[in-house]
Amino acid sequence: MEAPLKAWVEETALLFEGAGLPRMAGRVLAWLLVADPPEQTAREMGEALSVSKGALSPALHLLTRLGLVEKLRRPGERADRYTVRPGAWRRLLLEKARALSLYREAAERGLALLPPEKGERLREMHRLYAFFERALPELLRRYEEEA
Repeated sequence: MEAPLKAWVEETALLFEGAGLPRMAGRVLAWLLVADPPEQTAREMGEALSVSKGALSPALHLLTRLGLVEKLRRPGERADRYTVRPGAWRRLLLEKARALSLYREAAERGLALLPPEKGERLREMHRLYAFFERALPELLRRYEEEA
């Protein structure tokens, strides 16, 4: 892998790590976004990322479980291949939307424990997360119409 692409993979892995993925899973996901061919074996990924198959295995398992990556098998090949799953980003955003409801609900529970004149910070939190919880599904619908 050329140096600029390698730097991009590492930079993007840090971005994914900031969103909650382990660094290796972020590296694998970033690589799969730019790999040619888009379906990669663990050996091919290991060579590209300079890591062992053993280091890749937990990352691939996690990414597959999260629905971001899918496992494929080409006819006549023995090795599994992995690729970014179609619709992965939409699923990831929907998962985040579900998390938004957890923050909204936590704010509601906290507000219920306070007198009405208290809790301005919690009301702000509640308003923000309630807004995004309502708005995100509509944004995804609009995106699909435009895509």
